[in-house]
Amino acid sequence: MSDLKAESSKKNQNIIELMDAVQQLKIERKTVTNLQKQCDEQNKQINNLKNELLKKDQTITALTKDTQQLKIKIEQHNAELKNKMNSRVSELQKKFDSHTKKFEQHKQAITIKLEKQTTNIQQLKLRMTMTVVVMMIVMMTMAMMKNQEKKRQHIISFNTCENMFSFIKNSYLKNGEDFLLVSENKQFVQLKNNEWNNYKFGIFLIGKNITLTADCKRPYEKEEFGYLKIKTSHLWIKHSSSRIACSELGYPENQGPGKGGVGKSGNCGGGYGTNGEGQGIGGRVYGKEALLKEIHFGSGGGSQRYLSGGSGGGIIELIIEQQLTNHGSIQSNGGDGGISGGGGSGGSILIKFEHQSNTLRQTFGIITCIGGKQYGSSKGGKGRIAIYGINYLSPDNIKYINPIPFY
Repeated sequence: MSDLKAESSKKNQNIIELMDAVQQLKIERKTVTNLQKQCDEQNKQINNLKNELLKKDQTITALTKDTQQLKIKIEQHNAELKNKMNSRVSELQKKFDSHTKKFEQHKQAITIKLEKQTTNIQQLKLRMTMTVVVMMIVMMTMAMMKNQEKKRQHIISFNTCENMFSFIKNSYLKNGEDFLLVSENKQFVQLKNNEWNNYKFGIFLIGKNITLTADCKRPYEKEEFGYLKIKTSHLWIKHSSSRIACSELGYPENQGPGKGGVGKSGNCGGGYGTNGEGQGIGGRVYGKEALLKEIHFGSGGGSQRYLSGGSGGGIIELIIEQQLTNHGSIQSNGGDGGISGGGGSGGSILIKFEHQSNTLRQTFGIITCIGGKQYGSSKGGKGRIAIYGINYLSPDNIKYINPIPFY
């Protein structure tokens, strides 16, 4: 019995436990139901969320699609904008290049203008400098001319040869440079040949037996002719034994435009101002009597074998500012040559007085350009003499001038 009781008690205990378990299951079932409801609610919420997510996905898809379309449109717009920008940039580049080119051209034009202006400025500066230089030269020239005029006036105050001679003896002027004074007797003086010999304060041949001539190598150098050129204020030859001479310094025998020919019993004289003479063909006339445009040497006389002809006369050209006082002679005669040779023709003497208003008394004395062999049958022709700057030559003036001068 006790076992049954124990077993019944045990079964009761099991039933209680089962009831507790059932009760617990009910509770759990209720809990499960609640949980199921919660799950359903959550599922419902999940479905709602899914729907919302789906809608959002659709919205996102639409937005993505719109974004892609917008992106495409933006890309297209960017492409169009880029093309437009490229086109605009190209246009602007072209305009810029054009403006740059125009600017360069304008710059080049401005540079050229600036260079021209610089050149013009330099030329203007040069002209101004030249003008200043010219003005200085003019002023210096005027000052020199003024000084020269003073000197000239000073010279004029000593207008005669005697007065000027007295002046130079007591001055600081240099003999051989400012004037030429030869006071010793028996002097042979040679001046530069075929060059101007300038003596502003006169030439004074005061001694006796003085010869003033050109520095010519004749008769050793037959190719060199004597041409004495003198410019001076005064010329004074004091004694009859003194002279200025270029005789026999023209063309040698058988030479010159008027050379003498060969005659039957001798040779003929050379010609120049007049024909040469002889028993044959004498030398011919050539040149002009005025002697300004052309001036000539005398021609040589004819010669053959040992019958030598004379040389023609040389050239003397005198420019005198104040006074000529010639008590000696001025000669440019032809040479005689050998016994049967032809005489050379006379040369040329040209005398010019610088001031035609000069009223001083001029003493011409003996001036000759005659040919050689004057007392033979084969004499040379006369040369030429011309005198300028004097209003009138009286018979007394030309009494000892041979040939008669052109004036």
